[in-house]
Amino acid sequence: MSTQIDRLTELAKEDPKRQFYSIAHMITPEALYAAFRGLRKKASAGVDGVTYEMYEKDTARNIRTLHERLKNGKYQAQPMRRVYIPKENGKQRPLSIPALEDKIVQKAMVEILNAIYEQDFLDCSYGFRPGRGQHQALDEVRRVICTRPTGWILELDITAYFDSIVRKQLMELIEKRVRDGSVLRLIRKCIQVGVIEEGRLLVSETGTGQGQTISPLLANIYLHYVLDEWFENEVKPRLRGEAHEIRFADDAVLCFQYKEDAERVLEVLPKRFGKYGLTLHPEKTRLVEFGRYAEVNAKRRGNKPSTLDFLGFTHIWVRQLKLAHPSC
Repeated sequence: MSTQIDRLTELAKEDPKRQFYSIAHMITPEALYAAFRGLRKKASAGVDGVTYEMYEKDTARNIRTLHERLKNGKYQAQPMRRVYIPKENGKQRPLSIPALEDKIVQKAMVEILNAIYEQDFLDCSYGFRPGRGQHQALDEVRRVICTRPTGWILELDITAYFDSIVRKQLMELIEKRVRDGSVLRLIRKCIQVGVIEEGRLLVSETGTGQGQTISPLLANIYLHYVLDEWFENEVKPRLRGEAHEIRFADDAVLCFQYKEDAERVLEVLPKRFGKYGLTLHPEKTRLVEFGRYAEVNAKRRGNKPSTLDFLGFTHIWVRQLKLAHPSC
C-alpha cells in the first residue's frame, strides 16, 4: 500500500493536470484494516450502535465482508447520528457522528486522496493537512505581519461553510483530478447521507456532512479552488502591492500592503463566493488596519489600534506584536 501511495504521490506531483482513472483498487483489505486501527477507540457510536470494541472482536471477518461490499458496489453509507454539544456562549453546536464502517471507508479514501491533493494544495493552507496545524498558521501570520510590508488585513468568515458547499460543484472540482467512477460514487454516497435527529431522517441538498472523516479534506478541496488558487493566480498579479493569504480550514486572513488593494478584493469576494454558494458573514468579515504603522495612524486619529482575531487568538499591535509566541 505504501508503495502504491508513493507512486500516486509521484504521478500527482509530476503533472498537476494529470487525471486519475484507476485508484479504487487501492482500497484493499489491508488499507481498510490500517484505517480501522487509526480510529479513536473511545469514539461515540453511530446510528448502528457499533463501537470500536465490538468491531474489533472479529476484525478480520468484518473487514473482509466490508471489502466485498465495496468491491461489488453494495456498500451503502449510513445516516449520521446528530448530537449537540454546548458552546462557550451558551448555544449548542450540532455534531454528526458517522457509523464505524463509514469512518473506516472514508479514512482509507482520505489516505489515497491526500496523496494527490497534497501535491496541489498551496502553502497558505494549514487546516486538516498532514504535518500542519494551528501553530504553523499562527507563525505564518506573525511572519507576514512582522517581516513583510503589511498594512491592512481582511478577516474572512464564511457563514455555515461546511453546510453551504454545493455538492454538484464540489464533485466537478474533484473531477479535475479524480475520474475513477467507483471513487466518485463513494464520495457521493458519503456526502448525500442525512442525519438522524430525534428519530427523524433529515436530508439536505448542500454540505459535506460535518463530522465525517472525509469532510475536512473535501472542504479543503473546495476552498483550494474557490479561494486559494483564485487569490494566488488571478488576484495577486492584479494588485499594486504585496498580498498574502493564511487559511486554516474556513478561517482565513488576507494581508495587504495597501488599503486600496484590500478594498478591491473585499468588493469582489462576495461575488466570487456567491458563485459557489458561499456567503461572507456580514458582521465577522472585516477590514482592519494592522501592521507597523497602524498604532501611529490610530493615535493620530485619536483612536485605539485595531485588533486582529484569528484561530482563537486576539492579536494586538502596540509597539511589538503580542502573540502566544516570541515578539517581533
